[in-house]
Amino acid sequence: MAGNDACNNSCDPKTAKLWRDATLRTRKLRSNLRQLTLSCVDKSKLSLPADMGDVEVLNLGNNSLEEVPDGLQSLCAGNVHVLILRRNKFLNIPSAVYHLGRLTELDMSHNRLSYLTEAVSLLGHLKKLCLSHNQLHTLPGQLGMLLDLEELDVSFNQITHLPDTMQGLPSLRTLDLDHNELYSFPQQLFHLAALEELDFSGNKMLGSSCSGSLPDGIRSMQSLKILWLSSTGLSMLPNSLCALVNLESLMLDNNNLHTLPEGFGALQKLKILNISSNAFQDFPFPLLQLVDLEELYMSHNRLVVLPEVISCLTKLVILWLDNNQIRYLPDSIVELGFLEELVLQGNQIAMLPDFFGKLSKVNIWKIKDNPLIQPPYEVCMKGIPYIAAYQKELAHSQPAVKPRLKLVISGLKDAGKTLLRLCLTDEQHTSTMVQGYKGIEITNWTADAERGLTFIVYDLAGNQSYDIIKPFFLSPGALYILVVNLKSYVSKYFYTHVGYFLHLITAKVPHAVVCIVGTHTDLCNEQELEEKCLDIHHQIAMQVKRDLETLQNLIKTVDEALIQDFDLRASNPHTAFYGVSDKNLRRKKDHLQYLMNNRLQILSPVLCVSCLDCSNIKRLREKLLSVAEHREIFPNLHRVLPKSWQMLEELHFKPQELWLTWWDSARLGLQAGLTEDRMHSALSYLHESGKLLYFEDNHTLKEYVFHNLTKLIDILNVFFQRDATVLFAKLTGDTTIDGLKVTQLHHYVEGFLLHGLLPTHIIRSLLKPHIKTHEDLQLILELLEKMGLCYCINKPKTKLLNGTTVWYKFPCYVKNEVPHEEAWINSTNISGSCLAVEQLQIEYSFPFIFPPGLFARFSVQINSHVVHRSDGKFQIFAYRGKVPLVVSYQPARGALQPDILSIASHASLPNIWTAWQAITPLVDELNALLQEWPALYYTVHVICSKCLKRGSPNPHPFPDLEDNPI
Repeated sequence: MAGNDACNNSCDPKTAKLWRDATLRTRKLRSNLRQLTLSCVDKSKLSLPADMGDVEVLNLGNNSLEEVPDGLQSLCAGNVHVLILRRNKFLNIPSAVYHLGRLTELDMSHNRLSYLTEAVSLLGHLKKLCLSHNQLHTLPGQLGMLLDLEELDVSFNQITHLPDTMQGLPSLRTLDLDHNELYSFPQQLFHLAALEELDFSGNKMLGSSCSGSLPDGIRSMQSLKILWLSSTGLSMLPNSLCALVNLESLMLDNNNLHTLPEGFGALQKLKILNISSNAFQDFPFPLLQLVDLEELYMSHNRLVVLPEVISCLTKLVILWLDNNQIRYLPDSIVELGFLEELVLQGNQIAMLPDFFGKLSKVNIWKIKDNPLIQPPYEVCMKGIPYIAAYQKELAHSQPAVKPRLKLVISGLKDAGKTLLRLCLTDEQHTSTMVQGYKGIEITNWTADAERGLTFIVYDLAGNQSYDIIKPFFLSPGALYILVVNLKSYVSKYFYTHVGYFLHLITAKVPHAVVCIVGTHTDLCNEQELEEKCLDIHHQIAMQVKRDLETLQNLIKTVDEALIQDFDLRASNPHTAFYGVSDKNLRRKKDHLQYLMNNRLQILSPVLCVSCLDCSNIKRLREKLLSVAEHREIFPNLHRVLPKSWQMLEELHFKPQELWLTWWDSARLGLQAGLTEDRMHSALSYLHESGKLLYFEDNHTLKEYVFHNLTKLIDILNVFFQRDATVLFAKLTGDTTIDGLKVTQLHHYVEGFLLHGLLPTHIIRSLLKPHIKTHEDLQLILELLEKMGLCYCINKPKTKLLNGTTVWYKFPCYVKNEVPHEEAWINSTNISGSCLAVEQLQIEYSFPFIFPPGLFARFSVQINSHVVHRSDGKFQIFAYRGKVPLVVSYQPARGALQPDILSIASHASLPNIWTAWQAITPLVDELNALLQEWPALYYTVHVICSKCLKRGSPNPHPFPDLEDNPI
């Protein structure tokens, strides 16, 4: 079905619905017919049963046949009306078929037909003929003798012209010429008086008679209701097209159009119009006269402004405007009360109109990749009901502005982050040496009391053991300080000190603002400082240049693939993007362009400070304040929020408990003036903006609000402290314990640091004094699972029996390189028969950066899908039912090598679909985790099973055919 999928993908999903409707009509007609489907067994010759008298539909498809079964010709006197021979290996239509004169439907698609003989005229009762996905170069003139023919599909062939006799098909209602080599619009079609549906997509109209347009004779096709002209090279439309007044659906996507004819408004019956992927800079006003238009697709153009009069299109149900350059939406858009789909992602929209919540019927809403300020981005991403609640709250309460900016300090261990934080936040701080061993710390810093500007400072531990949780604190709208120890900085280790962190922040927070601060300047002379700072700037510029060149080359490769017809791309497994549809290639290009356009904003120069004598600390403070107050850099800092929402945030900061129940939080909401029904939107905003944690999608956690992030981080720090002495001290406390108990505790600490295993009673001891009750413990463990930090290896389904110990595993602590040895991990066959087993492997490749902690979090997320698992540091062996699975992580082996994460499964060949079913839930979980990294570049490939079977050191990768854009 690759070709049909490509056809559907070349348009948007809604246009495909029209073809599906036609298919359903056909099935409905067949539903009362007696059908027989035959399949070959073990490649034996197909045989027809003796009694075929009652069979009306004979399906011999998907059998790799080169000749039809004996006895087919004898059915000429029978009742067979429908013959399906699709997906076989026929070089021509078998002569036996021509004797079935009663046939009304013949499907010979997906074969190897290179020509049709004159004998096709013998099938005089045919109403439907499908010849798509063959190798036809022409059609015989005798085709014009099929006077009853209603549907003809010859898409995905190499047809260069049509016979003149085709104009004599009086009953032809549907014609699919999609993806052939017709370089001009066939004039024979002008005489098909009954033609209602025509697909001419994928034919490049380069002939002298067309020159990027359509012939005037098209006005004669008055019966047309559905017309596809996608990817035909059109640069303009003639006024004669406007004479097709019965058109209901018009597909013009992926052309070079920049205007519509003035008379376009004459198409008053038009309900679906697709002009995506064209060159429109101005909104085409003629289409505003189409008052019955229900679906409008204008994605991937160059629109900057939408007219206020777009409200004229009162019946619009679907409006796609993604990937343009639209800066604002007209207020009148809220009058489109029938809208159900509104796609606006990839524009420059900063504010939504007032009363936007009136669009209450919108259920498909896409707004990401816009610089949203009002409502806040976090609110907009939640959907129309949340926007409505926000705007209602803003209208009914006093708006307020309280500038509060997140400041994230990152860098290597011993870079001087903690001392820098103390110097910044406490002007009275003395030059005491400070060791940053507390992990991740949060500090509130009132940088300018007069202006009320507050920084929430996150000091991220440099220790690699915290890598799994550090990405949780990298969020949009924050200011980042990258701290570099200039004394220990060496040019050849630039990537370790600087480059890696820039890649990390870019992948997680595209377009972030980064200030690079050099510390330990008191230990360097002036020349050394100047040389190292210049080197850092030079190497940053070189890294940015390399990254941009890589992205530009990737975009060029995608463009080259898009120039090719899909058939060419699908004909050779070794071509770039083999089998990938045009739609998915355009999505890939969009993402690459997004990566190009959303680079880090790195502030220059490197600010050199010494925390011992506080030199330049004042200058750094002034720099941070200046950047924070720059409205173009941090527009969100000055956005207006409902005062009740700000009060709710402040009230949640006061209680010292580890969490609040939903009802406790709701009582605080009442103090802020928020009733229970308005609380969800406010809490959801506070969660999305990183002020607290509120998981409304989790059955257990939705009853609680985790408002005390400082205490929560203290708990996280406990689990990522890899010092055995510190952990043992937490377990023993101040009490005296006997030798046996000491030995047991040492055993638990050792098991944790080597294998990531901890029983619940030891977890409770480690978390004192934060955890006081069993309910506290269960809630924290539920939260840690939700965050992907650990999983329960023996979670009880019922109440615990006395003496039962529940164990939790923290995958990031597992030290053994691979899990318990299994035969097929080591490339030996689990069945002993090389021919009986097929390996399915999906590979994710990360050429720039592999998200820290991704493998460990993925290990947790898949736990609910697998059984009998065994974990290693870089590999997981498990089962899905009876199907074996291996998840592997292979770190980059050199500077130019990518990190690779793969998911593999084995299944016997007749049941290879079970391998896909086993892998799919794991792939879904991984894709969900990767969505947290909006500017991460990665590729997905299915690895050639034949290469794997023969142990090839460089197996061939096939691009993933799913809708993953990267």
